[in-house]
Amino acid sequence: MNEDIKKRILEKVEIVVERVEFIEEHLSKEVLGNRILRKAIYKEFQEAVEAVSDVCAMVRRGLNSSAKDDYSNIDFLVERDILEERKGAKLKEANGLRNRLIHGYDGVNDETACYAIKELVGDLRDFSVVVLEWMRK
Repeated sequence: MNEDIKKRILEKVEIVVERVEFIEEHLSKEVLGNRILRKAIYKEFQEAVEAVSDVCAMVRRGLNSSAKDDYSNIDFLVERDILEERKGAKLKEANGLRNRLIHGYDGVNDETACYAIKELVGDLRDFSVVVLEWMRK
């Protein structure tokens, strides 16, 4: 993998970590009653998931494979044993939630969305660790 791709991956991983830290620091029951904070959490989650998707695509390209859609790129990392299957499924779930938050598919139930973010944010953090460990090898 060339140095430029490695550098870009590290930059995106840093974005994931920063967004996850914000979410973990601010996600509480107060979010449901505070529209501004809730929207901020949604935006941070969206940006974290987008950065994860970018990393998946860059890793795939770095392994001499053309990047495809987000779900295919996650599958590629699972097939290459970079990600565990369960983690891949969680990243797909996060991507689906991101899409719902952005596009408002079927409306957004804030209580359900906040619960899902709380459940998924650790998987985004763990993804950063997995990628960094993989790059060190």
